[in-house]
Amino acid sequence: MSNKKITIRDVAKQAGVSLGTASRAMNAAPGVMESTRRLVQQTAREMGYQPNAAARALRSRSSRLIGCLFSDLENPLYMRLFNSLQDKWAEAGFVTLMTSSSGRLDRELRAIETFAERGLDAIVIAPGHEQDPDLLALLQTFPAPIFVVDRDTPVEADRLLFDHLGAMTLAVDHLVGLGHRRILPVIANNGTRPGMMRTAGFEQAMQRAGLEVAAAIRPATPNARVFDEVCAALTGPERPTAMVVQGTQVLLSALNAIARMGLRVPEDVSIIAVGDSALSEDHVPAITALRLDRDALVDRIANRVLARIRGEVRGHEDSELAYTLVERASCVRLG
Repeated sequence: MSNKKITIRDVAKQAGVSLGTASRAMNAAPGVMESTRRLVQQTAREMGYQPNAAARALRSRSSRLIGCLFSDLENPLYMRLFNSLQDKWAEAGFVTLMTSSSGRLDRELRAIETFAERGLDAIVIAPGHEQDPDLLALLQTFPAPIFVVDRDTPVEADRLLFDHLGAMTLAVDHLVGLGHRRILPVIANNGTRPGMMRTAGFEQAMQRAGLEVAAAIRPATPNARVFDEVCAALTGPERPTAMVVQGTQVLLSALNAIARMGLRVPEDVSIIAVGDSALSEDHVPAITALRLDRDALVDRIANRVLARIRGEVRGHEDSELAYTLVERASCVRLG
């Protein structure tokens, strides 16, 4: 082998087993055949693999480090969340590390491995591959507390889930109450919990109102350009009179498309943004938005993680955070 540091991934490849199997074998986790366990451990010895001592000793000492893994730092929510958590934990004497996977599974796997090797005291994660078997295997054997943010990741961890179903009900009911019947969703559905739950919530709310669900515009990523698609949707007599649009970059693209088509907000098209931002507040007219309570979000994560590290709580907790509808000037009553 070369002089590079040998990782558990290298051991798995050499032994001809999955990353998850190798990780469980090295951590004496259940569910691994004895012959496989011996093979993996022998391969590790031959390759010179050295599990990090800091991770093994985590229960007896503190590294004073907390890690954050987010799928996309172009999402303003994650940047604001990291900055606030960093400030909170600094007051308690911890340094916060952050990494983004940009939606790549290999980066998420390597980040979890590195966090374990460095002996972090806890991690906060919102991965893009929330149910990947290899990712779950690493998390199931992770030697420190895990906090999952708005992901359906079936591991032993505390979780805070956002009420996307309720958010879509708020948005659709508000627009229907103003007389809108043709409402266009511009919401990414990239296989993560937020996209899937928003899609389901929008469709359910429209069906309860007795309305047809329009062919949605699905941004390829949460920050994709949707200019051409929105321009096309606004062509013709049956164009939507309202739109529910996610994110900052997607929202900006949609607003530019409306202007290009010679239409106005809210006179021609009413808008509700999923997630509040400086763009929503500063745009003229200001954009009605679905907002999460940022202080509650930060407090729940920061306090629970610190309590976990200090051994002050037992058992794992699932909690939910609701959206509120902030009414501004971007929605108008029809007729």
